[in-house]
Amino acid sequence: MKKSSSKYAVISIFVTTILSSVIGGFASIDARNSDLQQIDTSINLVIERVNAYPAEAIGAAIFTVDEESLDLTLVLITKEGDETVVSESHLIYPGINSMEIVRKAILAPISIKSASPFRFRTVEIAGGDYLIIAADLAKINANLNNNLKNLVGFTLTANALAIFISIFLLRRHNRGLDAKALERMQRFLGDASHELRTPLTVIKGYSEMLSKGQMSDVVDRARAFSRVNSEIERMENLIHDLLLLAELGESRPTTFEELELTELIQAHINDFQLFNKGRKIEISLESNCEIKGSREHLNRIIQNCLSNIIRHTPADAAVAVTLKSKGKRVNLTIEDAGPGLPESAYRTEIAAMNRFDPSRSRDSGGSGLGMSIIAAIVQEHDGNLELRKSDLGGLAVVIGLPK
Repeated sequence: MKKSSSKYAVISIFVTTILSSVIGGFASIDARNSDLQQIDTSINLVIERVNAYPAEAIGAAIFTVDEESLDLTLVLITKEGDETVVSESHLIYPGINSMEIVRKAILAPISIKSASPFRFRTVEIAGGDYLIIAADLAKINANLNNNLKNLVGFTLTANALAIFISIFLLRRHNRGLDAKALERMQRFLGDASHELRTPLTVIKGYSEMLSKGQMSDVVDRARAFSRVNSEIERMENLIHDLLLLAELGESRPTTFEELELTELIQAHINDFQLFNKGRKIEISLESNCEIKGSREHLNRIIQNCLSNIIRHTPADAAVAVTLKSKGKRVNLTIEDAGPGLPESAYRTEIAAMNRFDPSRSRDSGGSGLGMSIIAAIVQEHDGNLELRKSDLGGLAVVIGLPK
């Protein structure tokens, strides 16, 4: 749960940070560009007036600045590079030491980074001198810095809110999962205790009768011992299955290895054919289906599926086993022509604590946990398990595993 919460919290922080940075950064840059556009509009207005009255260029520039209340500094610079401020503004004009930059500014506005940053444009006037029209950028830069600081603050606040919401929703979701898991566990323990109580009652009854000498007939005593042995075997199977489920539920990693799934399945099919000669068995196994997994646990999956067919279908019921690759996964389908499962079982969530038909274990001598073990092993291998009606008329178990 902690790993899951941390994972989703990190994802929330990442997504929130990206969205906040993109949206906030775009807004800040757009605001700065808008301010620069206003400055360029003011500068261009002065240049238009100067070009309209070239004989009185400086006078036209000063008149335009005063008339339009423009916060612009006007500087006259000779072709030799001597500068004279003819109209001041809020800008503390630091000067320009490069005539090359002055000439470049004739074509388009240029921004200068300095202790007093400014943006200017140049217009050439009579006599080969230049008139510089400059605007202060300190306020615009300060606004950008404030916007970026606000963006950082907003991002941190949004991240904190995203973490809080993620943890709240995850805890709420996990509480629901815990409640369902507890309900399944209680139902599972009830079924398991019932399964254990039945053989214990039988063993205890026969043990008392044998110890008190109530069975003197040799045939009756042999039948009693046989019955006790079968119940003991049944208990051993149930306990073995419970221990396997507990092992699968542990957080310790299982040792995986490279496996040829086709060969693994074919070996079980050969045994199944040998002992089920009365069945029609269709086999379609794609070759070279290599996966990474636990050989012991995958063997148990195939064994459980085939054992369930032997226990719960007529001896002559047809069987089909198919193995196919689909993208990055392999699908194993084992189906039969038996009676199948109750209709509700096909819609039941497949988890380690599900019992689809508890009566099956009593009728067949099994533990009734075979499908639970299959589900747990499939989950261990990051696969998926589906139960559906078979085209043969019975049950189809479909197991998808990553290559």
